[in-house]
Amino acid sequence: MRRISKQYKTLRGFTLVEMLLVIAIIVILAGTVALGVSDFLDPAKKAQSNVKASALAQSKSISDREFSLSKMGF
Repeated sequence: MRRISKQYKTLRGFTLVEMLLVIAIIVILAGTVALGVSDFLDPAKKAQSNVKASALAQSKSISDREFSLSKMGF
C-alpha cells in the first residue's frame, strides 16, 4: 500500500493557485503586447489619412487643370 500512496504524491498535478498565477501572467503579457501594438498603429492610421487627403487634393488639382484646358479648346 505504501507504493500506491507514494505514486499518487509524485503524480499529482498543478494546484489551482499555480494555474491562476500562470493565467494572470499570460493576461499581463497580452495586455502589454496589445498596448505596444496600439502605439504602432496610431501613427500608421494618421499616415494613411494623410495619404488619402493628399491623393484627394491631387485628383482635385488634376480635374481643375483638365477643366481649364477644356475651356481653352484642348
